[in-house]
Amino acid sequence: MKKTIYMFTIFSIVLSVSAQPERKIETTVHDFMEDYAKPAVKAAKKGKPEYIEKILTEIPNFALHEQKEKWIEISREALKTKDYEQSCKSCHKEFKKEYKKTYRKRPIQVSQELVTYLKALKK
Repeated sequence: MKKTIYMFTIFSIVLSVSAQPERKIETTVHDFMEDYAKPAVKAAKKGKPEYIEKILTEIPNFALHEQKEKWIEISREALKTKDYEQSCKSCHKEFKKEYKKTYRKRPIQVSQELVTYLKALKK
């Protein structure tokens, strides 16, 4: 009987943990770029492109709805050509003024999983 109760308790804990929604970290596009994208580009120059490639797959999710397609296009081009700095320049040329003026403090939600993965950059 005790074994059954113990197993049920363990099962309940595992189920409740796995049923939790994904935790998100709130930040701004500017802070995310400073904290993670900039170091990821530097890491890519040193032969570790996996960090910036992961960012480029996620970054369109931070765009405003009406700009998302263009962000996807810029990210895909960077992933295809491996010219990561050019993707930064393309995006900045098109969107930086507007973002700086209007959306700089707009919060975005970043998955805990992505932040944890990218923290390896700082080691």
